[in-house]
Formats: sequence, C-alpha cells, structure tokens
Amino acid sequence: MAKDGAWVVKDLGSTNGTLLDGTPVRESAWQRGQTLRLGEVEIVFTPESAPSPEGSAAAAGTRLHTVAAEVPLPPPMPSAGVAVPAVRIRVARKPAAGPPRSFFAAIPGAFVFPFRRSGLVLLISGAVFFVGLNFTQRMAGFVLPFGIGLFFAVGIAIFCSGYLFAFLKSIIATTAQGDEEMPDWPEYNGWVESGLGPFFEMLAVFVVCLGPGYCYERFAHDPQAWLTWTLFIGGLAYLPMALLALAVYDNLVALNPVLVLLSIARAPVEYAVTCLVLGFLVFSLGEATQWLRENVDVPGVTSVVGEFLALYTLTVVMRVAGLLYYAKEDRLNWNLRGK
Repeated sequence: MAKDGAWVVKDLGSTNGTLLDGTPVRESAWQRGQTLRLGEVEIVFTPESAPSPEGSAAAAGTRLHTVAAEVPLPPPMPSAGVAVPAVRIRVARKPAAGPPRSFFAAIPGAFVFPFRRSGLVLLISGAVFFVGLNFTQRMAGFVLPFGIGLFFAVGIAIFCSGYLFAFLKSIIATTAQGDEEMPDWPEYNGWVESGLGPFFEMLAVFVVCLGPGYCYERFAHDPQAWLTWTLFIGGLAYLPMALLALAVYDNLVALNPVLVLLSIARAPVEYAVTCLVLGFLVFSLGEATQWLRENVDVPGVTSVVGEFLALYTLTVVMRVAGLLYYAKEDRLNWNLRGK
C-alpha cells in the first residue's frame, strides 16, 4: 500500500509471516529492488518510469514480469493519484525432498535410485570404463615384458578397486545427508589419491572384518570349524556398519569395535534387515552373473552387462547402508565434531 509518499509492506497476521529480503517484518518501507516473500511466492519491486506514489497509474507504465512460473493475478484496483509499481513475481522452488525418514519405507526406493536422473548414464559409463581398464590390464600381460606387465596390471587393479570404493563411499555419504541424486564419479586427482588411498581404506575394512577369521583358520594349531565359521559370519555382519561408519566419518578410526558394535546395538532390527537385503543382493548378483556367462556369449557385450549389473547392485547396497544412518541418525548419535 502507499503511505506518506512511499510504498509500505504490512503483515496482517499471516500464518507464515512476511519476509522482506529474507527478514521477517510487521510493517516496513518497500524500496526498489527489495524482494517480498509471501509463502512460496516472491515479489521483486522494480518500478519502471513510475514518477512517484503520487503520480498517475497511466503514466507509470506498469508491467508484470513472470519468472519461472505463471502466477494468476487479480485485476488491479483503481486508485486515483497512486502509481502501481512494476513487479516481477516468481514462485520459489521447493527444496528437493529427501527419502522417507522411515527406514523400511525408504528401502523400496533404493532399488530404483540408480535409475534416477543421470544415474543410468553414470552406471553405463562406469561399466564401459571398468571393462576398458580390465581389457588394458589383460593386454599388458601379453604386450609388456613379464615384470613390467605384472607391475602395470597390479597398478590398474589397485586403481580400479580404489576408485570404485571412493565412488561407493560417496553414495553412502550423500545418502546419509538425505540427498536423492546419484553422486558423480570422483574427479581424478592422480593415481595415489584417486586409487591407492581409497584402496588401502577398502583393504582396512576387510582386514578388520575378515582378518580375525582368516588368521584363526590360517595360524591356529587346531582350528575348530564352528569357531572359524563364527568369526567369518560375525565379520560379514560387522562389515556393513563398519563401511557405513567409514563413509560418514571419512576416517579409519571409525572402524573401531566400540563405535561399530554400539551402533549395531542401537538399531538391531533395522541393521538385521540391512544385512538381509545386502545378502540377497549379493546372492542375486552371483546368480545373474552365472546365468549371463552361460547364456549370453557376445564379445564385449557380456562383460559390459555384467559390469553394469555389478555396479547397480553395489549402488543399491550402498544406498541401503546410507539410508540406515539417515533414518536412525538420532539413535546412532555419532559425534562428528572431530571429523
């Protein structure tokens, strides 16, 4: 409204309040260029050739500019001697909704998560990329001398494993923050940072989880089968939470048993379901890969499809692990201040 020769914004007790340039106001002058927010609608004050609030509406040359969405407007109220300011109205975009906070309700969405937005492109490009690196690794053994070829092949294998592990960690981390989009493949920052570093993180996870069972089976004088199986099964049950903690904390200290075991105890039902889903996915991947090898024999295509299925399965597995933290963040009560 016009008041004392100026345009004034006044809140009349609205539920959501009135914001002027992001600041809640009860009554304030509305200056040129300031943005008035009413619920999800933003109005920008941009008078064009308007002489003043005392001038005529006809001389003001007012216009309404719509940005990003068409907003129906009521016809202007006639007002003698008062110019209506030209405004731009735009609808504020709602922030992207995250997955449901209920862990069980969010699980079905994990299976379609790899196909959202650019996810399919990321998986296909990743499958082609890794198949190409594997082919290069095999060719190195034939083309290069034995020692050099072996060194080159091992270097490629380490890079592939580490680079993929870094990508899987990013899926867990972004999911744990409530993100609904697939993260991009990590940027290449050199063989050590992009390959070797994540590879040793992956190796540490498997050593902590499966190392006790392996050491007992390998070095015990008279290993008992039941104890060997208990250690290996316990290590596999320990692995998902250890991987989740490593991805969220981004620190190997997160692998310590105190943090991991307490976290499992704080969400036992959800964690048991997580392990069952992960086991089902890994078993299904093995069956699908075996069927593919036996029934599809097209050079190149079989490898790419198999790699795609593996990436899809791993993406869903990491998504489910991240959803566990996202849904049970308060119960897990991880202290990330020192991260």
